[in-house]
Amino acid sequence: MIFAEFVSGDIWGELPISDLSYSLEINAPGSASLKVPLWAFDWQALQPWRVLVYIQRGQQILWGGPLLAFAVDLEAEDVTLSAIGLWGYYRRRVIGVSVSYVQLDQGAITKALVTTFGDGTAGPQGMTWDGSVVTGVIRDRTYARYEYKALGQAVEDLAGVRDGFDFGIYHAWSGSRILNSFRFSPQAGIPTDVVLEHGANSDVPSLTVDGTARTTEAIVTGGGEGDDQLAAVWLDLPAEANPSRRIPRLTSVQSRQDVTTTATLTGYAQQMISEGSTPVVLPAVRLYPDAYPGPGDLQPGHLVRVRARAGGRLVLDGVYKVTAVSVRLTDGGEECTLTLVPGEVFASVGSASTP
Repeated sequence: MIFAEFVSGDIWGELPISDLSYSLEINAPGSASLKVPLWAFDWQALQPWRVLVYIQRGQQILWGGPLLAFAVDLEAEDVTLSAIGLWGYYRRRVIGVSVSYVQLDQGAITKALVTTFGDGTAGPQGMTWDGSVVTGVIRDRTYARYEYKALGQAVEDLAGVRDGFDFGIYHAWSGSRILNSFRFSPQAGIPTDVVLEHGANSDVPSLTVDGTARTTEAIVTGGGEGDDQLAAVWLDLPAEANPSRRIPRLTSVQSRQDVTTTATLTGYAQQMISEGSTPVVLPAVRLYPDAYPGPGDLQPGHLVRVRARAGGRLVLDGVYKVTAVSVRLTDGGEECTLTLVPGEVFASVGSASTP
């Protein structure tokens, strides 16, 4: 484990660790828990929010984020550190000045928000931008000072509409410093050649088919009151009418009081229909230790093919998007599990309607 001062980014040292667990999550901070020996613990330096904790394997930085808390076990003579991914810091910043972005790429809006209201004032001032910030999707966004909207929520909302984007913060050495890089990826996922084969390089002990989020009518309400309140409705009529797959109308309602444009509300409604367009087949996947792919080979947003046979039959063969990578390391060995969603939930479906 490497630790650095949060504000300056200066590397302060390394610590041996024993039990370790961490998670990487798409469009979210993730978390980590580590045990260090009590004799190695620096009480003055290792204070919540004062340091960034990095988990390294070889020369690859697998995870990074601020220390949130620690628990001291005097009998076992160890200290358990709890940390949150670096994006958790940006959820604690607010947009404190009224700003408008007109006909600007959503990636450029994100960069402007993060650099102005995250890094620009008492922040780590170390965020870099991995690759182009151009996503090809133009948006209009206005943020009023009096709302004090959380910066993290603003970016997550921008990412969460139809034709939005995925993002994450990744870490790498640059000379004697660790760079924290914001990386965009397409909402539909990043294609890879990875095939997870049950019994070959992974275990798929079970799968769940979940229709809880099925939606054929998505309603999103926005700003305004009474009859003047904005709203958008998006329908999946084929799911209700096609004899081969029809189901009754299932309505989901979402409130976005801070949204004052119908186009933005429609984007949220479209995304709700897309994500609710089919029952979700969720396989449980554990990677084999010391095999390819390993924890450092996959990241949230990657598309992988998952295959599983049972009783001589192919029961699962599909493309899935990795939404989380969870790793646990103990004296008994390493375990890496993946959270996956079917790639087809990001297909465009439905037809527009106005209430």
